Amino acid sequence: MSGFEIPTLRSPRLVLRAFRADDMPAYAAMLGDPAVAQFLGVGKPRDPAESWEAAARALGQWAMRGYGLFAVEHDGALVGHAGLLFPPAWPHVELAYAIAPAAQRRGFATEAAQAVRAWAAEALGLRDLVSFIRPANAPSIAVARGLGARLEREVEIMGIAAQVWRHGPPPSDPPASGPSACIAIPVLETPRLVLRGFRGTDFDPICAIHADAETMRYLGDGKPRDPALTWAQLCMWTGAHGLRGGGWFAITRRDDGAVIGRCGVNAQPAWPEPELAYTLGRAHWGQGLAAEAAAAVRDWAWREARVPSLCSLIKVGNAASAGVAAKLGARMTGTLVFEGKPTERWEYPPPVGG
Repeated sequence: MSGFEIPTLRSPRLVLRAFRADDMPAYAAMLGDPAVAQFLGVGKPRDPAESWEAAARALGQWAMRGYGLFAVEHDGALVGHAGLLFPPAWPHVELAYAIAPAAQRRGFATEAAQAVRAWAAEALGLRDLVSFIRPANAPSIAVARGLGARLEREVEIMGIAAQVWRHGPPPSDPPASGPSACIAIPVLETPRLVLRGFRGTDFDPICAIHADAETMRYLGDGKPRDPALTWAQLCMWTGAHGLRGGGWFAITRRDDGAVIGRCGVNAQPAWPEPELAYTLGRAHWGQGLAAEAAAAVRDWAWREARVPSLCSLIKVGNAASAGVAAKLGARMTGTLVFEGKPTERWEYPPPVGG
């Protein structure tokens, strides 16, 4: 078993902890509120499926970076998020915070941000943090000023203008702590492969796979994926293990540990049904490795993820992936339009007695 841990921080009124599946209704309400959403991400309200993906990414960054966003809880209810963000293309580690409208104007953002600053300095040695704030976001600017931050310059983040507010020295006393949350990710072993949770060092090899046009021809929109999307997906696929929404694994060679692909189960709310998916770098095609990895994940999905059904959604024309599904005992039950393209549905039989 592998996985990663997320600490729990306590301030006078708040608990900062890992996101949980039961947070999703409150988190979706928060991210779906236009007043909150206008200053987050691309500035649009998120539906429940998109909010689930945001929480999964928040969890998954902990595995990739060793830090990330906390869920902020008050009196047992989720009231926001706060923590550290650092996607690969960003210029600096960001101290981020957002509070649901019903819990605003109570000083929660300041209290949560102070706890994160103190923890980051004590546990990680990160004493130089910034906040990227949209110029019209007066409440967040007021929080930054109250924390002692100073306006430094303007930048573009995700193509949107933002002000850089640089924080000064963090509080000297670290926050109280509670039990850490452990997000468990199993290790699946086959004769030639080891499948494990993603790590930060997996980013470059997965980016290389995603940059290959022939490999991506039948995946998603059929185009190579840029590093920003790859990062977001790696975080989401990893965080899914903690939200009971399937989960993905890095496919590594047993003999040298090289990352050669990815395989997992898409069971997030946006998906029509649990899907077994697999992708190998082109240099490793034709060796039976995709079937070997997919068989291990299939068995894990039935045995431990407890999926009610399992299929592979394979774009019409992708004979190699269809061949893998057939080799694993799946049968094609029909076609549908998925991700805007004609797609075959291959259904896996449940295990005997299971």
